[in-house]
Amino acid sequence: MKKLPLMLASMLLMLSVTACGGNGGNTSAATDAPASADPSAGTTGTAQPAGKAKIKFYTFKADKPEEPIYQAVQAYNEAQDKVEVEYESLVQNSDSTDFMKKLDILVAGGEVVDVFMTGNEDELLERASRGVVEPLNSFFEQEKITPEDEYSKLLKLEDKVYGILPSSTQWLTVFNKDHLEAAGLSLPEMGWTWDDFRDYAKKLTTPEHFGTYFHTWGEYPNIIAYTEKPHPQLSADLKPIFDDPSFEYFFNLRRTMEKEDKSAEPYADVLASNYHVLQQFFAGNASMLAVPSYAVRAALNLEKFPHEFQSMYAPLPRSVDSKELGMTNISGGGLAMGAKSANKEASYDFIRWMSKEAYKFTKEIPSFKGVDGAELINSFFGENTDLIDTASLSKTLFDPNIKMPDTFSVPYGSELKAIVENGFASFILDNRSFDEVKSEMTAEVEKVVSANQK
Repeated sequence: MKKLPLMLASMLLMLSVTACGGNGGNTSAATDAPASADPSAGTTGTAQPAGKAKIKFYTFKADKPEEPIYQAVQAYNEAQDKVEVEYESLVQNSDSTDFMKKLDILVAGGEVVDVFMTGNEDELLERASRGVVEPLNSFFEQEKITPEDEYSKLLKLEDKVYGILPSSTQWLTVFNKDHLEAAGLSLPEMGWTWDDFRDYAKKLTTPEHFGTYFHTWGEYPNIIAYTEKPHPQLSADLKPIFDDPSFEYFFNLRRTMEKEDKSAEPYADVLASNYHVLQQFFAGNASMLAVPSYAVRAALNLEKFPHEFQSMYAPLPRSVDSKELGMTNISGGGLAMGAKSANKEASYDFIRWMSKEAYKFTKEIPSFKGVDGAELINSFFGENTDLIDTASLSKTLFDPNIKMPDTFSVPYGSELKAIVENGFASFILDNRSFDEVKSEMTAEVEKVVSANQK
């Protein structure tokens, strides 16, 4: 095969699937009233009920009674008598990218945004870098709380908190119980390594299915970078980190599993097939999958992913030389406050309530730490144990060892991620050396960083 340049690899990657989010769940009763913040700091200029501050909440979730986020907002309105939230849905297809484009147009036209939600971290932090998002630090101080004690992850830029995750997506490993038992394997324990992962994949592989599956996203060329490094592409002084041994290790692990072990579906086939990230697992064509935890609720979507086996769960593997246990990647969209909101106290009150209560409607794992993990998992999935092993799920998601490194973000993170996606495609499709691809990725990352420092 002729050498595949990074630009051509980028074109190939346009065929791949992007992440899909979804919400499910039933109506729950309204719970405790929100914290007693003073919402009296101004109005948005619109008519409002007597005695109530009125704020607008912009979302990409549908304006329908069956939408869980809509239900949560209505519950907030009913739970207290100080703030009235107006639900503003800009799209009806849950497409956060389209939503952000429309929201940007509104903001550019002078619309005052009180609270909005994003589909991922990069969407929020890119806006924060442009000064359209209000930092929340002073509100936490006024409430006399340490936000790191309250949430598993915060959306921060230069030590300022710009967003709170109403739900968190935690990376884990999901297994097909039937395949696991047929191979005579037990669930791995906390502390297993990526070498162990390779060994499991070999033992799980049969003529009918692969042992595992790797998707096209930028996390999959080196999952270790997302679970054990402060930033997956940069050092603290904004230098590329592709000299870190984990990159060469993981690139070569992927190649070995595909080319030698035959335990992972060929990357070229994955690109050409345009799979959903969960498709091959639920189709029984892959026995285990390192994946974000939205795979859990997807197990109940039998219309989209028909299957009969039970899913079992284990922590992500660690790097072979790591002494840390429980390192994982936690991500999610954010709830944020507009910098020009005239009702900032009321907006903060709403954001805090949603971060602590919305999960009861969305049935998603909250970033808020003040929940009983086992009780929550049982309430969500206790009636679905034929499809979801609740014991291993609770143990995995709420293990006391679970943690993230001290991370930092940059507003151009999506550009850096694409560089790694393209570099890996070039590495695996053309059988190029890691050093050659590393040099190209390094140069491209340096260009992006330099362009954003001007």
